[in-house]
Amino acid sequence: MATPRRSKGWAAARLSGPVLGLSLILFATTVEVAGATTNSPTLSQAKKDLLVLKDMPKGWTSSPAGKNNNTTPGAAQLASCMGIPVSVIKADPPTVYSRNFSSKDQQLTVQDNVSIYPSAKAAQADFDTFSNPKTPACLTAHSNGPGRAQMESETGAGKGLGTVDVSREPAANFASHTSNYVMFFPINSSENTLNVQFTVVDFVKGNEEQTVGFTSFDSQFPASLSRRLTSLADGRL
Repeated sequence: MATPRRSKGWAAARLSGPVLGLSLILFATTVEVAGATTNSPTLSQAKKDLLVLKDMPKGWTSSPAGKNNNTTPGAAQLASCMGIPVSVIKADPPTVYSRNFSSKDQQLTVQDNVSIYPSAKAAQADFDTFSNPKTPACLTAHSNGPGRAQMESETGAGKGLGTVDVSREPAANFASHTSNYVMFFPINSSENTLNVQFTVVDFVKGNEEQTVGFTSFDSQFPASLSRRLTSLADGRL
């Protein structure tokens, strides 16, 4: 299940400042995937589908992507909960990633990736995990169970990570024919609590799957912006 991920330590950096396949939820970022070549026409076109800095509001900045971690602890258990083959969660298709985009106040971030599957059927199988009615409950259980240690490590939150809750955003907040889930979790330090909301929006066309991640800190990501950005991305795919 394609999932944007953030560079390791991103939440820890936020706390020290002013305050998933399905392998959890923490944007990684690599422009190339093992086995893929950058001169592949398919991947070259996929790069053109990605969101870029000029798509963001005025004053936003970008930073390089970090390194990808594509492991999923408890993959078999998660697949069983969702009622899908474990191969869907463990799929690792060639993928290209955008840069990380951040608002001027660092309260909002966006990241985008496009994966190229061997067939439209395989891409659709991954997309179906997003619309699966079992997904929010299964991801909640996984994030607080088998996947928790990895999440604590990759967020840099350690034992300060609070209970993770996964639900869905209204479909109207995004482009049509997309599916989504939203993950909410607090990160507690000795001085304050940082509330993180991470929304993953997914859509497919043929054998290509595009996944856009929106993160907001102590705030709600603006629906008008998420709708505009997913519409832009969808129009390019």
